[in-house]
Amino acid sequence: MFPLNMKKCPLVTQAIISEPYVMPPVRQLTNTPYPDAYEFQKGGEINLVKLISEFTNMSLIVRISDVPENWGLIYPNGTATGAYGILRNDSVDLVIGDIEVTRTIRKWFYPTVSYTQDEMTWCVPKSAQASTWDNLVIIFQWTTWVATLLSIVTMGMIFHYIYYRENDRKVTKLPTNSLLFTFSMILGWGASFKPKSATFRILIFTWLFFGMIMSISYESFLRTFLMHPRYEKQISSETDLIQSGIPLGGRAIYRSYFETNNASSFYLYRKYISTSFSEGIKRAALERNFAVVTSRRQAEYQDQKLGKGEQLLYCFKEGNNLYKYGVVLLARRWFPMLERFNNIIRSVSENGLIEKWNQELFIHTVGVDGTSKVVPLGIRHLLGAFIFIGIMYAASIIVFVVELLLNVSKKRKSNKPIAMPVYRVKAVQGDNKSKLQLSDYEGGSNLFS
Repeated sequence: MFPLNMKKCPLVTQAIISEPYVMPPVRQLTNTPYPDAYEFQKGGEINLVKLISEFTNMSLIVRISDVPENWGLIYPNGTATGAYGILRNDSVDLVIGDIEVTRTIRKWFYPTVSYTQDEMTWCVPKSAQASTWDNLVIIFQWTTWVATLLSIVTMGMIFHYIYYRENDRKVTKLPTNSLLFTFSMILGWGASFKPKSATFRILIFTWLFFGMIMSISYESFLRTFLMHPRYEKQISSETDLIQSGIPLGGRAIYRSYFETNNASSFYLYRKYISTSFSEGIKRAALERNFAVVTSRRQAEYQDQKLGKGEQLLYCFKEGNNLYKYGVVLLARRWFPMLERFNNIIRSVSENGLIEKWNQELFIHTVGVDGTSKVVPLGIRHLLGAFIFIGIMYAASIIVFVVELLLNVSKKRKSNKPIAMPVYRVKAVQGDNKSKLQLSDYEGGSNLFS
């Protein structure tokens, strides 16, 4: 049994940078016999091993590999590479960095008790914002727009008929003005109807009430659409992921999880691309063309780090997780301090320090690296209005040009000289009588006899 006070005995730890569990080091140490020893200040597991070294009065030495994410591989005969190989050779006491316990790891190493839980899940690009040009139209369903348009035409024709009858048919027969007045009333604008009968007044009042309800509803929904942007359909399950056809993958050790007889899992196994965690996350978040298998906590941290307050990744909900796992510190076999480390870890976890460290890290990162973006109202939000007014202006210009051409054509026709028929008159004598005969100049047709 080791004493409570280890009197600064070295606790050599191999770390794999796995934010937020192990954050990048701040500087390299030169006063240790290990050339790859560094000083770490942040990270949930860094805080945990520091606390363990303080409780046991040990001197903490944290080493890292030049190769990023160098967990390594464990072969069936017990040989290993990377951090596992270093631990297998008893060159270090602990390995930290989001270690997940598997049967192989438990066979060749001694994990500590789990101090927190994480989830292995799929993370995909966050769905992009939907197009905004139709914001002014999709507020109502198309059936509502059709019903409204038919109501405007119907009421406009009724108003025109009544107005035409009340003015003794002395106004224009065309219902253009009545339709425009009807449309103006539903928009809340003024109209110059002068009803004379009670029926006409009741109809106008009813239409004004209907227009007020439609106008208020439209404006309310429009504010909601502008304040809460719409998004395209989000990939949120394995079925959606398969249907999307985007590349997918993650660390090579996770590929075997999909090696089952299930049809969807076989598809994922066949399409799986082995890549590093950081590369997969960057492709999913920045290039937006990849789905990556990753731990939820690591993905969420990288998302807020890369997005600087803007969400770039979407990780499947808990119901669609691959599995949950306990995060541990990994000790070499027959490590004599393991039980004491386990007691310290239990005390720290039960007192809520692990959760407190994680929350502080996430809050700190958001506050320093970036803040939530407040997107100001821009042209793209009202693109539909600009497109509509542009189309209407273009239509007005076309109609204006057509009217000019018609007027020019009419003036030319009115100024053109009218061809008058020419007749010739000749005297004809016969039967001792004389008479005048008119004949067309060209045809010579007799007009008088």
